[in-house]
Amino acid sequence: MVTSEDKTVLVVDDEPDIVFFLKVALEDHGFKVMTAFNGIEAMEKMHQQKPDLISLDLVMPGKSGIKFFRELRKNKEWSHIPVLFVTGHAYDRIDGTTLKETLNSLSLSGPSTYLEKPVNADTFIRNVKAILRIETAPDEHAEQERTSLQQELESLLPNAGPEELQEMLRILREKKQ
Repeated sequence: MVTSEDKTVLVVDDEPDIVFFLKVALEDHGFKVMTAFNGIEAMEKMHQQKPDLISLDLVMPGKSGIKFFRELRKNKEWSHIPVLFVTGHAYDRIDGTTLKETLNSLSLSGPSTYLEKPVNADTFIRNVKAILRIETAPDEHAEQERTSLQQELESLLPNAGPEELQEMLRILREKKQ
């Protein structure tokens, strides 16, 4: 059985906070992690060690994620490595096209998944595990779903009116009994 301890992920993003956040999330789930802050540095890391998956931002100074991805796909040794795009530019135009158009035009090997920033740690890990075909234990999956639902509920609370809050409390109290 494949486990997260067997896998290495290269996180490429020009925002240090994002790199740190994703690195910690991955390490907390047992992954080995390499980091790079642009496409040039990512290419150097690829020469040092081939990762099992790349988490890639699209818009970065130096060499963009798209340019790095295109170079990656031209290299026979690296072309099969799956890429998870993590971007704040899902709806922006990149190289004159939208992200969806760009993904459709690229020769993708493996999942063409992207997550939009700000990314949730549980969602990120769930996608990484799915791409790498790492099974999530049933209790871990249930806890991830619970956390995700709780975060969604918490995001809705600030905009809820008194009637909505009373209704949510009523439902929760009924369920508890």
